[in-house]
This record gives sequence, structure tokens and C-alpha cells, in this order.
Amino acid sequence: MPVDPPGTTSTRDEAEDVRVRPTVLVGLAVVATYAVLITIDDLLPGGSDGEITDPALAFLRTHVLPLTIIAVLLVVFVRRAGWWAPVWHETPRQRVPRWWWAFPAVYLVVIAGNLSQVDWTQALTYLLVVAAGTLLVGFTEELALRGILLTGARGSWSELPTFFLTCLVFGALHTLNLLHGAPLVPTLIQVAVTSFLGAVYYAVRRAAGGLWLAIALHFLADFALYAAGYSDSSNGNPPLWGAMALTLLGVLSIPLIVSVARQARRPR
Repeated sequence: MPVDPPGTTSTRDEAEDVRVRPTVLVGLAVVATYAVLITIDDLLPGGSDGEITDPALAFLRTHVLPLTIIAVLLVVFVRRAGWWAPVWHETPRQRVPRWWWAFPAVYLVVIAGNLSQVDWTQALTYLLVVAAGTLLVGFTEELALRGILLTGARGSWSELPTFFLTCLVFGALHTLNLLHGAPLVPTLIQVAVTSFLGAVYYAVRRAAGGLWLAIALHFLADFALYAAGYSDSSNGNPPLWGAMALTLLGVLSIPLIVSVARQARRPR
């Protein structure tokens, strides 16, 4: 019997560990459950904006507590389904050109621009609660979208439609802000912007070979916005150099789509 090299796992063993076959429908079902749980939490006491006047307690109630529960549920699903490796790591055959590292590098500049607008004299307790809550936002959204949904879609589709699906569903999730009374037009703009950011996080995952860097950048981006006092429907008010970096990401998204399309034509 052939023996696998140390530190590797055979395809046969990986297949035996998979209890739920990755498909796009399973991935979408997980994301839909995520959205339903968020909606239910919004309807529970203290879940709506303004119900709790203390900002730290409000963020603890609306972000930290519910997202901790959702994070545990997502991790349990990934473990039980047998998707751990493909959710967290790219396989060697999924390697991308080195220029994709431009996405995390330029996005860090965008984040730094928003961080420069934060009033660091705010109460430390509030900043720590916001940090915990936005870390959970980054963890759960990346795990659900660029982890579970990406893995499921790859089980059904080629990479290009998988890429677009993860971007569009990420943007569509933010229509939940309408439940908080957000105006329709700004919400639609936010959906478009977050769909674009979904492409950035996708590129970060692929460049880094795994999900953790995307989680870290997602956390920093959201922390900068919340700590600076911007609303869910705002993209912040970065300095000129931060805005220019965001524009550069938009330009880079065009060759990104071309690159993904080329990879999608390769034999799977």
C-alpha cells in the first residue's frame, strides 16, 4: 500500500472525512441561516439601535453576544461537515500570481486612512468592546462567505461564478440594515460597495493561501469605521491618500476578474 509523505493527507482520507458534500446549495443555506439568526437577534429585546443608551453595553448586546454564538455554530458546522481544510486553507493548485498581494497591501493603506480619523481619547472600555465586536464581525462574515460559501460553491461551479457569488451574497447581506431603518438608496450603495470589498477579501484569501489574513483585515476595517463613529451605511471619511488607495483597489479589480477567469478555464 502506498504511504503518503509525512505531513500530507491523501485525497482518499480527505474524502472519507467529509460528511457533507460541498455544494453551492449547502453554502447558501449556511449563509441564509446566518442572516436569519442576525434578523432574529435584531427582533429580541435590546437588539435594535437606541434601545440601550450606553454605547459600550449596546455594542456588547448587538455585536459581541450574538456573534459569539454564531461563531461557535459556524465552527461546529465546519468541523462536523468535514470542511475544515478547504474552508481555512487554499490547496497548492489554487496558487495565484504574486501581484495579488497588492490587494492586502493597498487595503492596509485604506484602513490606515480610516484609523487616522479615530478619536483615541474615547473611553478605553468602549474601544475594547468595539474591538471585540468587530473581530467577531470579521471572523463570522469571512468564515461564512469566503470560507463556507466559497467551499460549497467550488464543489458545484468553476472559480469565476464562485468568485462572483461570494461577492454578491456578501453585498446582499447588508440589506439587513433596512431592518434598522436605514434609507433605501444609501443601503443600495452600501450593497454595491461591500460587493466590491468582497472581491478584495477574496483576493486577500487567495494571495495569503488561507482565511486568517482576510479575517484580520476585515476586523481592522470595521474597527476603524465604528471607532471613528461612522454608521453601518457609511464608508468613512478617509484622508485623500486613503481615498486614492481605495480608488486603486477599484482599478485593480479589473485585472483581478481577468485573472480569475483565466484560472477558471484551467482543468480542475
